[in-house]
Amino acid sequence: MLRGPLGQNKYKPKFSGHDTFPFRYAWLTKFIHYVENGNIKKIKEFEQNKLTTIADFGVGLNMVKSIRHWSIATKICDKDFKITNFGKMIFSKEKSFDPYLEKSETLWLLHWMLASDPTLTTWYYIFNYHPSIIINKDKLLGEIVSIGKFSKWKGMSSNTIKRDIDCFVRTYSFSNKKGEVTEDSIECPLAELGLITSTYTKGEFEIQRGPKLTLSDKIFEFALNDYWSKQTNQIITFEKLMYDYGSPGKVFQLDEKSMEEYLEKLETDGKNFVFNRGAGGLRQINKIKEVSENQLLKNCYKKVA
Repeated sequence: MLRGPLGQNKYKPKFSGHDTFPFRYAWLTKFIHYVENGNIKKIKEFEQNKLTTIADFGVGLNMVKSIRHWSIATKICDKDFKITNFGKMIFSKEKSFDPYLEKSETLWLLHWMLASDPTLTTWYYIFNYHPSIIINKDKLLGEIVSIGKFSKWKGMSSNTIKRDIDCFVRTYSFSNKKGEVTEDSIECPLAELGLITSTYTKGEFEIQRGPKLTLSDKIFEFALNDYWSKQTNQIITFEKLMYDYGSPGKVFQLDEKSMEEYLEKLETDGKNFVFNRGAGGLRQINKIKEVSENQLLKNCYKKVA
């Protein structure tokens, strides 16, 4: 029996919405600026404003649908397409942290928003449930289909799941076979994170588990606080932070040494969280102060040039 969020009785899987397109560099910024220019009604009532919206964005129908999907999925807007504080602080036309998606901090934040969200079934399953670092697309398809049948998920199609898996791989990997970074090889900015690399076997990819050189301690703290907001205790064990569904350890694919290093940095800072090592090897994290998401987001960009 599947445990965690995907195993809940009322869980509703989602494998579509992106129209097979990973999000591109300019898409999220374009969306935010479009809404800020007073076009939220066009976005909300898209079916009645297709031609105008397509012309405004300068892309095809399916890409506009994909932009709408990714804007909600990355949490830069809510389900009614109203811009969130998160979206505004990063992408706004006014004063914002990274309107042109140039900083690795933003990429990690967007990845966190996607992979910690159980409503995005393929993303959540791969980073939080998949038992191996090797992803074989055909085997993965079989796994998800089998889980769906056992769990009696409704509205599930093998072809739709296959397209979702393809979109996932293209979101995190380079399109050329050598894995070289060129302008033409990057379909989605998240490929720059290096979380997924191709192997020598066709249709097979490897999750890179371990240290993440561009993942700052401030991004980790933002994710930790977001994860904590979904918990009920003021104390969380090290193991839970490493291996729980939707935890920073799972979503960022960290090893235990890397996790300890992030927690030690937070302990040195000593403002919001404390990392305790008890007798018998017990390791716990205490939250000592409530802090706003906005403040943590500001901290993420304080020393970013």
